[in-house]
Amino acid sequence: MKLQIAGWLVEVDCPDEVVAHLPNWQPFLWLGADASVASTLCRVETGHVLQPEAVEPTLTNELEGRTLYLWLRPDCCIVRLMLHDEDYCYTLRANRDWSRVLTDWRYAGEASCRALDDFLMIAFIYSSAFRQTILMHASSVVCRNAGCAFIGASGVGKSTHSRLWLEHIPGTRLLNDDQPVFRLMPDGSVWVYGSPWSGKTLCYRNEGVMLKALFFMQQAKENQAIRLDGIEVFYRLLESVSAIGRDARSFAGISETLAHVAGAVPAYLLRNLPEKEAALLSFGLMKG
Repeated sequence: MKLQIAGWLVEVDCPDEVVAHLPNWQPFLWLGADASVASTLCRVETGHVLQPEAVEPTLTNELEGRTLYLWLRPDCCIVRLMLHDEDYCYTLRANRDWSRVLTDWRYAGEASCRALDDFLMIAFIYSSAFRQTILMHASSVVCRNAGCAFIGASGVGKSTHSRLWLEHIPGTRLLNDDQPVFRLMPDGSVWVYGSPWSGKTLCYRNEGVMLKALFFMQQAKENQAIRLDGIEVFYRLLESVSAIGRDARSFAGISETLAHVAGAVPAYLLRNLPEKEAALLSFGLMKG
């Protein structure tokens, strides 16, 4: 099957019944006959026999409910994913530009599909890094055919601020509540897209709009917006980009894209209370 994410095609070699267990994929299924209208980002193949690594991993990441191991080699990247509630580990092997991804994943019911969804997300993060596209940890809304993103650490109020827009600013809809996609377009503009990954909020929209403003959230006792310069924006974006790290090749592409976003999109430090006035303040800045 093929999925279209942020205008890119991702091919996934898996049974059709996987989609029944992963409803977040359904809005992104590519049903078009002419693949030339969208470029293929990568291909994820399943059912391969992959040998375990005999050396210590380059990086180990403890995530929610799973552990991820990463090996970086001159000719390939290897990821091993262990789900804490399963006895089986899944392995992924990708070439260095992540255009072809081999996995030992096999369909074994609903639980196994969560691992394939994780592999798809990892493959998208790394393959898109070479195509001026990045996955961000943020909450994003759309209003009047323009988008903005609320960025910051978990618990700082990103989702709350999105809800305030939905409640108090007519014509607003939620685009994604956890992992929207930023993409640099050929004309130099930056667009924000929905993705199949939206945290605990079931919001999976396959659409994109021009990104008009960035707001870095900070809880405060009063509402105040401070315009940030490009260098400050770059470093703040870098803290929130979705990536495993330590891969210099993909990091170079991510950094270049972040630098362009930082220079092209107005960005503000939004010191705020969780109230209507804060939403009106950020809306006025985006509209202006």
